[in-house]
Amino acid sequence: MILTAALWGFAFVAQKTGMDYFGPFMFSAIRFVIGATCLVLLLRWFGGDKLNRNGVLMGATMGVVLTFGAMLQQIGIVETSAGKSGFITAIYILLVPVFLAFAGKRLSLQIWPAAFLVLFGLYLLSIKKGDFGSVNRGDVWVLSSAIFWAIHIILIEKAVKKHDPLRLSIIQFYVCAMLSLLGAVVFEDVVLENIVQGLKSGYLEIAYASIASVAIAYTLQVFAQRSVPSHQAALILSLEAVFAVIGGIWLLGEELTSRMLWGFAMMFVGIVLAQWRFKPVETRV
Repeated sequence: MILTAALWGFAFVAQKTGMDYFGPFMFSAIRFVIGATCLVLLLRWFGGDKLNRNGVLMGATMGVVLTFGAMLQQIGIVETSAGKSGFITAIYILLVPVFLAFAGKRLSLQIWPAAFLVLFGLYLLSIKKGDFGSVNRGDVWVLSSAIFWAIHIILIEKAVKKHDPLRLSIIQFYVCAMLSLLGAVVFEDVVLENIVQGLKSGYLEIAYASIASVAIAYTLQVFAQRSVPSHQAALILSLEAVFAVIGGIWLLGEELTSRMLWGFAMMFVGIVLAQWRFKPVETRV
């Protein structure tokens, strides 16, 4: 799951620069259809039992939710900064336990302070002083995507307990690709010549976003959530913001400040706290 977060974190650059060649719907359609096709090639070696009717329905539902999350985030990234986008997206850290609590699931008490610690650490890490002086339309799009990311994490935990993770991933990716293509036809100018030119010019962005971010990272998430509860998974996956910052420092020469180091520390403490198993206090009579 940490590897998933790392691959997603470095994908923020590819998603941002990929908008130079495609609209958000077409970019998502291409990356998800390539990612799904890569997984089809692995079915012979890693595929489990075929999905029954309920499994197919669950995979399709995951794909619909994934589409809304990915598209709202992709549209928002165009109009807001990467730092704000990463922080606002990570509000699913709080939404996942809130949704689970409303569904009647009992959670350990430390999950709440852990979630706030991680979220505050993420704020120190991603947001510079004064960045939230105004809220633009892109921020609202990204905030909306956080709701669907939270639902997606919860759906995955439920689905992988009964169905093959690799086949679930393939179905959700193809559904997401088809819905994104439909969005491109409706909302964007789809010209074959422009698509071919975009693939030639932005092949690195497409390759990373489709193979590393979709085929590998999303599939690793599905496999990992067989053993990681969704409320803990949300906190671990928030590390994508940490790796996004590391990528900026490493690849783009961005500055590492003491404020960011405090953010790293708080996120680490929060994630450890969420997974710590406290022993019951023994009382003697």
